[in-house]
Amino acid sequence: MKISIGTDCSGIEAPIEALKKIKKKYSIDFEHKFSSETNEYAIECIKENNNPQILFGDIQKRNIKDVPYIDIYVSGFPCQPYSRANKFKSDVDPRINLFEDCLKVILTKKPKCFILENVKTLKTLNKGYYFNQIVDRLEGNGSYNIYHKVINSKDQGIPQSRERLYIIGILKNHIKKTFTFPTDIKMKPLKSFIDHNSNKKIDIKPSNYDLFKRIPKDSIFIDIGFRKASYPNSNKWAPCITAQPNMWCVPKQRKATIKEYLMLQGFPKTYKKPETISDHQLKIRIGNSMTVNVIERLLINIFKSIDLI
Repeated sequence: MKISIGTDCSGIEAPIEALKKIKKKYSIDFEHKFSSETNEYAIECIKENNNPQILFGDIQKRNIKDVPYIDIYVSGFPCQPYSRANKFKSDVDPRINLFEDCLKVILTKKPKCFILENVKTLKTLNKGYYFNQIVDRLEGNGSYNIYHKVINSKDQGIPQSRERLYIIGILKNHIKKTFTFPTDIKMKPLKSFIDHNSNKKIDIKPSNYDLFKRIPKDSIFIDIGFRKASYPNSNKWAPCITAQPNMWCVPKQRKATIKEYLMLQGFPKTYKKPETISDHQLKIRIGNSMTVNVIERLLINIFKSIDLI
């Protein structure tokens, strides 16, 4: 069995890594029809680790006729317009309008299923105005059943507190069984995510002294960018990985490594870092990524609902 997938706002391709894991478990092969990215570092990661048949640039500039049919469509359209940190939340923000390009793919190519990912505050921003507009547009032509839920990565096996909104669409004429969101599962021990090959200690900056006095003695990962935090559960799960690479491994007394960043987002140990990219730039890309395990479990449940599994 072979299915096709295309991704927009592809980042470092968590959906493709999720499908690689599913392929091993369920013998479902796939064709990576297309990716799209404008960030040069993300593009390098895609080229190093994946082999899309087409690699688009700016989705706002492409012709929809050039987009091939796919069975699965996934897009992590930009989070920033809907983030609490964003001061400009007008409809004219071009990043918000990227949703229109995602919608164009969904309504013209009609994939069997799609996953859209964004920050959880999209649901409540402007009293739900943007979120309701998005759902209304997706439901507009009556082809899809739409489901949505905020899911935390730490409830799907990866010990990282990362809440994201997932919007699922399944073509009504392909639904064989009721779709349900994956149930919570036990996290892997956070200690198992420490990279023991990196032992070079880094001096704590004086500006962080109070932070390190405040955190529990058995802390494992914290974000030193939030100096007023206390991280009471930092022995159980890591804080949300962000595009500001400030994750700190407390037992090793150093910044978190690329290997730790990747593991905390569910990427395999075989994931390759392009030689042209600095650790700093790759950490930013990992911070902007989806969590592989969450996409994997969502896809498995979608496949069950359309009788692929």
